[in-house]
Amino acid sequence: MTAFTYFKDQWTPIIDDYLAKHLASEVKDQKISQIMAYSVMAGGKRLRPLLFLATLNTLGKKIEEPEVRIACGIELIHTYSLIHDDLPAMDNDDYRRGQFTRHKKLGVAAANLAGAALLPMGIKLIAEGSNSAQLVELITKAVGPNGMVGGQYLDIDSTNNASVSGDAKFINKMEWLKTGCLIQASVEMAAIFAKASDIEKVKLIDFAKVFGRSYQIYDDLVDVVETSEEAGKATHKDEAEGKNNTLTLLGIDQSRKELTDLIKQAQDDLHGLNGEVLTGFLDLYQKVL
Repeated sequence: MTAFTYFKDQWTPIIDDYLAKHLASEVKDQKISQIMAYSVMAGGKRLRPLLFLATLNTLGKKIEEPEVRIACGIELIHTYSLIHDDLPAMDNDDYRRGQFTRHKKLGVAAANLAGAALLPMGIKLIAEGSNSAQLVELITKAVGPNGMVGGQYLDIDSTNNASVSGDAKFINKMEWLKTGCLIQASVEMAAIFAKASDIEKVKLIDFAKVFGRSYQIYDDLVDVVETSEEAGKATHKDEAEGKNNTLTLLGIDQSRKELTDLIKQAQDDLHGLNGEVLTGFLDLYQKVL
């Protein structure tokens, strides 16, 4: 068992348990709690909270309740983004994490409200766990108009838009904003919270930037190389819907080469750190290479 597998197997159940308990205990109305929990507790890789905790581990910071609370706040914010991304007015997806999307299960209004409730609750957990205005500022910037939401808008605006299909600068910016910003924030918040040295912080942020960019390329490749059952969501739909992304820009073979190069760069960024667990996140990509 690798260090990454051991870490993931150790902390994923703790994250899941914490999310389930606190969605039940901190949301007063049981029905609203259940609406929020439907998508949160559907599973998923818990990639972003695990990145936060793994960065703490790399820096030798003990993980206790406040750290788990922050990590779970990140997951609530990520799940909010998935619920809204799946809505008919956006990507119009029927399945996520192997089950009906929130709006397919209980309607668009319930999905909108579930996402709207998860976002502030996620920020609240981060604020309470960290007691840090700096971390709150960082996460809100990462998911706001200059981060994830801005990237989602560019994604929608560029769909079926041939004028940007060959624009590498635009596609890189769009994919970085909609995916990379929250990934970088997950690592950067941990570096700040654990009081990383300047050198450690630079290495970790460089790793996060590369990992954030590479993860979207991986996700684009999942759409063409995995079945819906394997991915837990509809696949083979980006091209049909006129999405502009790294695959439409580079093609499958060149996208794989780009991903391979980014993996090497991310590994290099962790050189000199106790980064065995963080390096293990890169193993996720092997199934699309």
